[in-house]
Amino acid sequence: MKQALNPPLRLSLRTSRLLSLLVLGGIGIGYLGGAIFAGPDGSTPIGFVAVRLIGLFSAVALFIEGRGQMAQAHDAMLDERERALRDKSYVATHQFMILALFGSFLWSIVAKFIDGWMPGQEQALDLLSGFAITSMALPGIILAWREQAADSED
Repeated sequence: MKQALNPPLRLSLRTSRLLSLLVLGGIGIGYLGGAIFAGPDGSTPIGFVAVRLIGLFSAVALFIEGRGQMAQAHDAMLDERERALRDKSYVATHQFMILALFGSFLWSIVAKFIDGWMPGQEQALDLLSGFAITSMALPGIILAWREQAADSED
């Protein structure tokens, strides 16, 4: 028997896409910018903390929203088309995150030769947190951007 997907939050496609931009911008700017512009004592400037919070709250909203629930659903809860979409979103997420990880490794090599910026311990933890949150949110974000407007309730 197929279980129904019943998300606790239903957002329009436009709202989901807007939130996805807030997630990616908030996490990217908040964590990467906060790490780069950290104070001498390792503290993150308050503006970057606020941007992080916007990204985090947007990520939570997307995670509990229908598209985020579809990304997390068990196979029995999805039809064949939904499973294929979900699986494609995971492949795209994997490819993007591996590319980001490779870019980070490449920068760590190049930065030594050009005396470029390298994160301290606190900033490295921030960057790792941003990477993890992005990897969890990205499947739902990809689903929101791949969904056709005609299929949505907009």
